[in-house]
Amino acid sequence: MSYYENIEKAKTEDYSFHSYFQKWKEKQVSYGVSNNTLTKYDSDYKRYFENSKFEKLDIRKINEEDITAFVIQQIKKLNLKEKAGKSLMGYINGVFKHARIKRIISENPCEYVETRNFSKFFNRDKKNPEERTINTNDLNLLLKQLYISQTQKPHYIPNYAVELAIYTGMRIGEITALRWENIREDLGVIVICCSEKHDRITKEYIVDSTKTRKERQFPITQKISSLLYKVKKIEMQYGFLGEYIFQNENGKLHSSSIAHCIRYRCIQAGIPEKSIQSLRRTLNSKLRCAGVSSIVAASMLGHTEEVNALNYSYDISEMDYKREILSEII
Repeated sequence: MSYYENIEKAKTEDYSFHSYFQKWKEKQVSYGVSNNTLTKYDSDYKRYFENSKFEKLDIRKINEEDITAFVIQQIKKLNLKEKAGKSLMGYINGVFKHARIKRIISENPCEYVETRNFSKFFNRDKKNPEERTINTNDLNLLLKQLYISQTQKPHYIPNYAVELAIYTGMRIGEITALRWENIREDLGVIVICCSEKHDRITKEYIVDSTKTRKERQFPITQKISSLLYKVKKIEMQYGFLGEYIFQNENGKLHSSSIAHCIRYRCIQAGIPEKSIQSLRRTLNSKLRCAGVSSIVAASMLGHTEEVNALNYSYDISEMDYKREILSEII
């Protein structure tokens, strides 16, 4: 290409941040990211960048001060928590790295951004344990309602899936992806190696690796063993038994049916509506309050120690217990 052709191309090419975000996203497609991830990129772009002055700026002229000012502005405007703020900065850095690789810019200005300057602007409000977990009394009421429903409608399989979530703290996608071959009674463990995912573009359900792409084992207790025996017996009786543990007349259960089940059972039990994620936080918090180390708890739940400490560990011990301990030491 001649010198003059390069000049004409430079005049017509779009060097806006918006344009290069799209180019960066196209590169992610070539790397094989999932449809759900691409959907998230689009929704996050609308949240963070759409209709802002920043998206129209020439990427060749944006400096670290422009980036810092924009990120702080968005943190304040959108009341972002630290995780979201890091996500915002991650997108910006990714776009500039791509532009640097393509030789559009000579250096990445994100390297000069002092991210610690964002810290004081993040929304540090935390939901209290009562909102994030389920207390002992409500959990017992939920279990009671599950038992009632299992007796009245033994063929309604989601009830049993919710009960397993209470005992294991498994992710909802891990529960629906669980196969009978994953129940290793000989070893006394459940092998958790897969998770169901819903493709938001094709609307299809696929069984893939777990969220962390790691396999883990969960100990089988007597309650878990009895529950699984009951599930198999019911599914054999109604002709549902198949490859996956939780199946009905239509085949494998999907996450939506289990999510609906726990919400409706909570309503029936007269307690605040909870999610499978709430059960997950509750089990982890019980483990931690019982003295289980963060290493062991994180291993059982399938996440890192950092995530365990920041998002899953809550003080859910009863006040009577605290009073008793206090009386013993004072």
